[in-house]
Amino acid sequence: MFRHDGPEVAAVVDWELATIGDPLLDLGHLLATWPDPNESRTKGLARRLDGLPSRTELIARYGEKSGRDMTGFDWYQVLACYRLAIILEGTHARACAGKVDAELGKRFHSVSQSLLDQARALVSTSPQAV
Repeated sequence: MFRHDGPEVAAVVDWELATIGDPLLDLGHLLATWPDPNESRTKGLARRLDGLPSRTELIARYGEKSGRDMTGFDWYQVLACYRLAIILEGTHARACAGKVDAELGKRFHSVSQSLLDQARALVSTSPQAV
């Protein structure tokens, strides 16, 4: 929102991202795009950044510091992967309609496929993810 009395921003409004949600879903979103050298990823998501802890280490550390029970956390990570993939597919659809750069649409589609692969792998290895 812009001010009526001058060319300044008065407020930034984003209902979804401005509300307080479940912090485990926030952690799921972080981990959905966290680099993992063991994953086969298409372009758009980093496979490796030296010095970063693994997803497993981050989950354990979060549980330790927050005091939360992290049993069944995979469900949140799967949800985050699907949610982000759907958002990116929206941009791909706009690209297919000629409303967004076609290369950006292809790139986002590729990333969404990687996210869906990640979710599928979690579901197949974790009974708590479903």
